Amino acid sequence: MERLTESNPSWIDDELWERACEPDCEEIDAVYRKLKEYEDLEEQGRLIKLPCKVGDTVWDNDYGRPCAYTITAFSFGECEEYICEPVTKKETVFYYANSSGSITGSFAESEIGKSVFLNKSEAEAKLKELRGGEDESSNS
Repeated sequence: MERLTESNPSWIDDELWERACEPDCEEIDAVYRKLKEYEDLEEQGRLIKLPCKVGDTVWDNDYGRPCAYTITAFSFGECEEYICEPVTKKETVFYYANSSGSITGSFAESEIGKSVFLNKSEAEAKLKELRGGEDESSNS
């Protein structure tokens, strides 16, 4: 992302900025400072954009059909071995449960689009691809 703020604007310092602003400029000042904080975090590699959030539904093709799971938590670069394959690089790990909570597990972010999907139609398309372009109904 291209920066919209300057880290150390040469044209203004904090004292000058405060004196230059009218009382109704406080909102503009707050927006500028917040945007600068986000841009700084992004430059430092400390700001990430997650493909989904806690509470979202993801889809996995279990037992030859798409199954829905709810994201329950996430971590960065850690994975409990009994739940999923060990993560070989630092990446986000998402934890999930089915609607009854009886099936839980986790997956690495790199699996999105391969074995885990953000919507049912993507999961169905992958299943069709794995079957060689045939729908399940055509295999009867």
